[in-house]
Amino acid sequence: MDKNLLRSAIARAGMTQGQLAAAIGVSPNTLSAKIFGYSFFDTNEIDKICKVLLIQDEKEKAQIFLSEPSQKRDAEEEETA
Repeated sequence: MDKNLLRSAIARAGMTQGQLAAAIGVSPNTLSAKIFGYSFFDTNEIDKICKVLLIQDEKEKAQIFLSEPSQKRDAEEEETA
């Protein structure tokens, strides 16, 4: 997960982390722990975040929520397609 990209998306939406936490139904502490990698987002939380922040582009979702190795694999698959 890229915490900087997620924090940028939150700011771009004109929200605070606390507002996003309330919008997706988690505590601000829980959201912060997930952003900083102490725990992980489940797929339902990712879907809610993308809906609230209006993130529709699949590449942007992958850049934010997938680890580097997954992103590299996806890029390599696109090159061979």
